[in-house]
Formats: sequence, structure tokens, C-alpha cells
Amino acid sequence: MNEYNIAFLIRIVMKMTAENQFRTGSVLLNAVARHPNVNVNVDDRMISRLMSEKKRTEIHGAIMAGAVRADVTAFAKDWLKENLMQKISRIKIDDLCEKIIKTLRVDSDVSDGFCNAMQMLYADKKYLDFMTDADLYALSKTNLPRESAITAENLFLLQQTKFKCPLNGALLWKKNSKTGQRTYSFQIVKIYPDDLPLDLMISFGDIQPPPQNPDAHDNKIALCKKCAEDYMDDPTEKTYKRLLECKAGIKNRQINDRIAAESDVEDKIVDVIRAISNMDGTSGLMPFNEVLKVSEKIHPEFYLLEERVEDEVVKYYTFVENQFSALDGTGNATFNIIRGEVITCYEKYESEGRPQDEIFEALVTWLLSANGLSDKHRIAANVIVSFFVQNCAVFKPREQNDKNQQKTEDNV
Repeated sequence: MNEYNIAFLIRIVMKMTAENQFRTGSVLLNAVARHPNVNVNVDDRMISRLMSEKKRTEIHGAIMAGAVRADVTAFAKDWLKENLMQKISRIKIDDLCEKIIKTLRVDSDVSDGFCNAMQMLYADKKYLDFMTDADLYALSKTNLPRESAITAENLFLLQQTKFKCPLNGALLWKKNSKTGQRTYSFQIVKIYPDDLPLDLMISFGDIQPPPQNPDAHDNKIALCKKCAEDYMDDPTEKTYKRLLECKAGIKNRQINDRIAAESDVEDKIVDVIRAISNMDGTSGLMPFNEVLKVSEKIHPEFYLLEERVEDEVVKYYTFVENQFSALDGTGNATFNIIRGEVITCYEKYESEGRPQDEIFEALVTWLLSANGLSDKHRIAANVIVSFFVQNCAVFKPREQNDKNQQKTEDNV
């Protein structure tokens, strides 16, 4: 999270104290609200609205005003000493302080002077003073979400992900049904984060060494706010590896797009179709009749594969369909026969329990090798396999796959 506010502070203190949202929010807000000259009733509804993901509200005006008054500071300090500090484990206090400082420093609205003052309190181990100032500052600052500015860099990184979160596929924008305007909801994060603890520096380095320039585009990626906050709060080797794979997939797609733009890819598609038209139809399988969205068949963890298939279907679906139509009815070179052969090959790989991205690549390789085509036809073969994914020859509906997987697990 790039914004330091009371919503952030409640969430991070909750994690460190293992208290619920209402108790944590009550302690932090009442450090000001209970002052005799403020006297605001803090209830569960107020805290829920402050923490709302969709409709986060502003802090009560009297609390915001009270947080900057000199006579409130001593009261807040005594309140937090009695109601908060004893709940924070001595082995967790450093983690809490460091997370607060980290978020303060990345919030563009927070002055360097305040960040430095907080750093000094932490260095001197003045934990009560640190938490008092952290709380009062959060209560004096707006709690309303700041929309991410669409800078040239942000737009570049958003376009790289096709405006979807590469970790869960969530859209990074929302459309207002009344006005038609788009509101962007995303966060740019560093794949190799700043200020990693030593143990993570070692384990992350084993996966891939840190970049020479941490601020370069290659070390940044656009995520939805939830995934971004989860990663910033708790960077793990698993997520680091996934982000590296996502970034590598983006680069590969850009390379493929450039090669396709510079090559006679449609001519090569025709070559592939002509080559596979010689299949003899030995499978005898009936074609699928249902038409599903690609997203209904490809599992979320293969988000990049889904994006790749969708891209190729959008670009070449009509062209490929027309080429198959031209072949239909000439001897054994019918679309359904060819489709049946693809299904047979797919089902073989699927029965081996291979993940979807491996099955896709295996089908491309099979399509080339079975028809004596060289690797220069690989992009065209990708397009053909994507076409069959769209036409339901490749990959079953996700619900069906999930049921099959459950049966397999139950039989183990």
C-alpha cells in the first residue's frame, strides 16, 4: 500500500497483535476520540466503514482535528501505553515499526522530515513515542483512497499486463455503469522488494539475483491492490517466483508479437493447415458442440496462457476458420477429422496429468513434428492450437476438470 492512513495502521497492528478489526480500531481511534475535548463515540460501524475496500470513508472530523492538537498528545500517549503497547510482543515490535516506516517513506504525501523523525524514534527504541506519533499522524491524514495517477510509466506497465493482475487475473480498472468512465485500481510493485530481511535476501537471490537497478521497468509490475498489499506485507519465495515468471511471460509475448509483425505468419498458418489436412481421421471422435470462454477452461494459475490464447484467437480466428472452410469437403481433409486428431493427442497428454501450459506446448510440438514442419512454423502452430482451445477441442470446462481431479484424489 502506497498510502499511509488509519486503514493501513489498523490492518498492520491487527496482524501484530492478533486482535480483531473492531478492537484494534477502537484502541487506535479512541486515543483521540476519548479525549474530553473530542468526545466521539467509536463503534463497529465507524471502523467497518474506515476499512471498507469498496466505499472507504473519511475519519470523523472531530477526531482528525483533535489528532493535531497539542493537548491531545499526552492523553493519546497514556491511552496507548495502557491499551496497546502491552499487546505488542517484544519480538514483533521491530517488525511493526519497520513496516510503518517503509509505508511512510513510499507515501508521496508524507514529508521526509516526518519520516526521519520516526526513524530516529525507532533507532532510539522509543517505541511508545513512535506508536503515539504513528497513530496521531494516521488520524490526522485523509483515509480516502488516492486514485493511482496514470503516469507514462504506469500506463506502460499496465499495458504490459493487458490491464489485468498477472497473479489472479482481476481487472485493473472498473467502468462506471452510469457515466461510462473508467476508474483504475492498481498498484505498481517492485518484483524484488526494497528492504528485504537477510533470510529473504538469500532465498530470493537463490531464485534470481537482485536487479542492478531496482527502479528499472524490468523490476516493476502492475498488480491489483489486494495482491500488491499482500506481497508488500509478506513477500514470499513462491510469489517472487510467480512474479518473475509473469514478467518473463510478458517479455516472451512481446518478442512473439514483434516476430509475428515482421514475418509472414498468415502464410505459415496456411502451411500448417495444409500439412495437417493429410490426417486420416483414425480417432473417430465426435467434435464438442459447446462453446465456452477461454477463461472457463484455463485455470487461474495459467493466466499468461489464457492471455496468449485470447490474443491469438482475436487476431487470427476468422482467418483460420476461413482456411479450414476452404479445405472442408476435399477428401479426408475436413475440419472435424482434423479436430478429432487434435482431441486424441490432447486427451493423451491430459491423461498423463500434465499442467495446462505444458499440454499446450506439447500440442504445438506435436503439430509440427507430426507434419514435418520446422520450428519456423511454431508461431503459426501456436495460433492453430489456440484456435482449437477456443473451439473446445482442447481443455475441458474447469468444473469438469476439478471434479475429475477430486475423483483422482479420493481414489489415492
